[in-house]
Amino acid sequence: MALDIRKKIEVEALADVLDVLDYYKLLKLKAGAPIPEVEKAFARQSQEFHPDRFFGVRDPRFMKKVTAIYKKVTEAYQVLKDPELKKMYDAKMGIRDAGPGIQTSGHVSKAALEAEKELGDEVISDKRARKYWDLAQIAELNGDWNGVVMNVQFALTYEKENPILKQKLEAAKVKMREKNKKDKNPYKIKIV
Repeated sequence: MALDIRKKIEVEALADVLDVLDYYKLLKLKAGAPIPEVEKAFARQSQEFHPDRFFGVRDPRFMKKVTAIYKKVTEAYQVLKDPELKKMYDAKMGIRDAGPGIQTSGHVSKAALEAEKELGDEVISDKRARKYWDLAQIAELNGDWNGVVMNVQFALTYEKENPILKQKLEAAKVKMREKNKKDKNPYKIKIV
C-alpha cells in the first residue's frame, strides 16, 4: 500500500507530541466538551488512526507510531466518556467550564486518575466528608493552601479520627505557612 506523504508527516508529528497533549487536544475538542461531543470526536479520530486503516504499510516504525496514537485516542475516550473520571480530569487540568479563557496545565494519565479515584474511595468513608476532600484536592491543584486547610478541616468534622486527613491537614498547614512567608512583601504600605 502506498502511503500518503501528508498522512505520514501528520502521524510522525503527532507521535512526537503524544505525551504532552491533553485528551481534549488529542480528540480535537474544546476543553470541557460534553460527553456527546467526546463520543463523536472519538469516532472521527479512531477511524482516522485505526491501525487496520494502514494494513498494507510495511514500515514497522510507522505502524508502531500509528498504534501508539490509536491507543492514546482510546485512552482519552475512556477517561472523557466516564462522568466521574472526566470530572477528576477536568479538575486536575484546571478546566472550570467549556467557556472562553480555559487554562490547562500539564497532562494527567488515565492510570493516575483511576489510582486517585481508588485511593479517594479508601481514604474517605463519609459522604459529606468526601465532598470536602474533593474540594481540598481541587484547591491543592490550584495552589490554594488556605482552601486545602479549610476543606480538610471540614472533612475532619465528619471523620474525626481519619489519620490520612490529619496528615494532609498538617502538610497543608506547612505549605500554607511557606506560601504566606514567600508572598509577604516587606515594602507593602499599611494604611492605618
